[in-house]
Amino acid sequence: MHAPTKGAVKGIRREKTTLSSSSDSEKPQDPVHVFCRLKPLKEEDDPSCIKVISPTILSLSSPTEIKAARDDIQYIFKQIFTPRTNQKEIFQHIAYPLLKDLMSGKNGLLFTYGVTGSGKTYTLTGNQNDPGIMPRCIDTLFNTIDKYQTKKFIIKSDKMNGFEILCDSDAAEARNLEYKMSARSLKSEKRGGAEPKQFYVNEGMKIDGVNENNLYAVFVSYIEIYNNTVYDLLDDSNNKVLQSKILREDAQRNMYVNNVLEVEVKSAVEAYELFNVGQKRKRMGHTVLNSESSRSHSIFNIRLVQIVQQLQNSEGNLVIPECNVLKISQLSLVDLAGSERCSRTKNTGLRLKEASNINNSLMTLRTCMEILRDNQLNNANRLVPYRDSRLTLLFKNYFEGEGCVHMMVCINPAGEDYEENQHVMKFAEISRTVKVNKGESRYTPYRKKVISKTAVHTPLSSKVPIVAPLVFTPQIPSVKLDLENFESCDAVVTRLLKILKARKDNMFAFDREVTTREQNFRKQLIEINHENVISKHEIRNMKMILKQAKHRSQNYETKVLNLATDNENLALKADELQNVIRNLKCTIDEKDLKINRNLLEKERTRQKFVIEKEKHNQEVDEHLRRQREELENQMQVKEIKLRKVKEILEKDDIIIEPIKVENEMQTLEMEFETPKTPKTPSHHRNTAISGSRRRSRSAGDVWLEHNAVVPTELGTVFQPSMKKRKSITKLSKASDVLNPKQSKYCLIAQEADTEGVLETKLYKADIVQTCGGGAQIIFNDVERLRQESPTGTPRNT
Repeated sequence: MHAPTKGAVKGIRREKTTLSSSSDSEKPQDPVHVFCRLKPLKEEDDPSCIKVISPTILSLSSPTEIKAARDDIQYIFKQIFTPRTNQKEIFQHIAYPLLKDLMSGKNGLLFTYGVTGSGKTYTLTGNQNDPGIMPRCIDTLFNTIDKYQTKKFIIKSDKMNGFEILCDSDAAEARNLEYKMSARSLKSEKRGGAEPKQFYVNEGMKIDGVNENNLYAVFVSYIEIYNNTVYDLLDDSNNKVLQSKILREDAQRNMYVNNVLEVEVKSAVEAYELFNVGQKRKRMGHTVLNSESSRSHSIFNIRLVQIVQQLQNSEGNLVIPECNVLKISQLSLVDLAGSERCSRTKNTGLRLKEASNINNSLMTLRTCMEILRDNQLNNANRLVPYRDSRLTLLFKNYFEGEGCVHMMVCINPAGEDYEENQHVMKFAEISRTVKVNKGESRYTPYRKKVISKTAVHTPLSSKVPIVAPLVFTPQIPSVKLDLENFESCDAVVTRLLKILKARKDNMFAFDREVTTREQNFRKQLIEINHENVISKHEIRNMKMILKQAKHRSQNYETKVLNLATDNENLALKADELQNVIRNLKCTIDEKDLKINRNLLEKERTRQKFVIEKEKHNQEVDEHLRRQREELENQMQVKEIKLRKVKEILEKDDIIIEPIKVENEMQTLEMEFETPKTPKTPSHHRNTAISGSRRRSRSAGDVWLEHNAVVPTELGTVFQPSMKKRKSITKLSKASDVLNPKQSKYCLIAQEADTEGVLETKLYKADIVQTCGGGAQIIFNDVERLRQESPTGTPRNT
């Protein structure tokens, strides 16, 4: 246990680093083993930014598409695996050493790192015919310990990162309960048609040097870290929504997931089934760069619990070892989510939030690595920000000497991934230089009841290991000497001498045992004293922290009182403002009433105006109808008169006096007021009406003359006569028609007939104001002005 540093006195708990004390520097250290795997290119002709120089060195070169070409940079790895390397070779180089450490009671951590779509998940899981690291680890482990496993439920997780041993009755009851539950689930699967189970090819690989005197039990758990929150993928207490978990520290100050479900498995098939269940619940998503992208960091934990058995010596007697313990070791296989650049993935909404959390956690991991390297190179003791991310906080024990750390860097050598690969290489270079202490085996003491491989064990609360009792054998028998029979006395004395000699020999062994136990006990006392000193120092620090907390609490209480006074003042002001608001609301209500009244009056006035306007329109329509009838009657009278004149003119034998004809024509001209002139022969138009000028009807009205074209002068006698008029060439504004002073409208147009003779047409109309404030043009008359020869010969105009 390390003594706290002086900088931790002020209430800020500093995380332990690899150089936090001199005792750590004396321990053997191992660097973080960084491996590299290259993903095959999609096409062989695609440009690559990676060049393998040797089995441990590669070169990163910028593609030709980048404008600012950069120099090639070389990076060193523990081992580089080319696209031609198969899954078995990767397992043997990376995971097999971690499995050997697992069997010897040491912890191991293997995580894959790289950009999205670089092959991290495939490296860990693979497929059925070509398994990855995880299936091969499970197969190899069970191939090794298959004959030396305990019965199920003999060992049970205590939900606090430890294990306990159950008695036979409790274990049998748990097995019966599991058998019933499995039978029910099997029936439901048969009814519902369960999905086919996924299996992997088992190549039969084993680990050498297994201790056949120990008993083994395997526990697996599967968790994910999504948006910096921990979830248990095997927890089926709520089938719809995964419940978040918290991280805690056990008695040995190791971080673990509280209440995580650790399932005991007795075969590789059971482990695969649990893995498949977790894979279905794992967060996956579609991005531009990867169709099945992991949106969270997933951790598959394999924990191996060993029961150290009692041994027998050459004489067949039981020998109790120095410590009867449970040996616990763990292998964590971590599939890190890929780092992403939003400029390439085009993520939005939830995917953008997920990418941000993924990049933040990976950045925290890189920051921790940089500070660890700086502490080791410069003998510094900077604070390592493990707590900035759940990922680094969960695995901080591995970087403090609790196991071996292996990192697989997956690279996509395509030229378009040059920028991402550069960041990945820099992180790998930093991680390669970080060193961690070699982990030691973890032990948990217990007491045995029965000496057999199916023995039942009970937990031991004390940390002091149990040792064999010290007994002097053989004991001195009670004898009687017969002084008369010296031969029998000699035999008894000889037997006593042998017993005394044996006791003397045992005495030397006893002295050695006592000396050894004394030394061990002294070491334990020294350790306890050292822990006591550290505890006292920590208690003093905690007292100082408590004193500071009390002082802060008093300050907070004073601030609370001040804030309470301010709150009362603000409440009074709020009441005053509420009164003001009520007054203003009353004023607003009064004004709203006035406004509503005005609106009602306006609405009534508008309705009255509309009614009056409708009446006026009806009167105007009636007036126009009467005028139209009068005009039609006048037209009929004039047609009759014209017909009579025509009859008079056509009579050749009747001589008409010129003065009389002229008077009759003048009389017809004075009576002619309709705009629609009857169609008369063209040879009478220039002769009978010569010397007169036609006047437009309603000459006193104001006309809006619309000249669509400039008319050509025909030289006719009849011409439109409008004294009050406004001439325009185009109706571009509404005000041209809406002028209330204008009551007439005239559209002048000119066109040629089939013989090529031009004719001017005057389309006349009344401008009537509408109810909505606009104007309506009602056409009611057309005048035609045309000149032609009485002989029928066409004239050129």
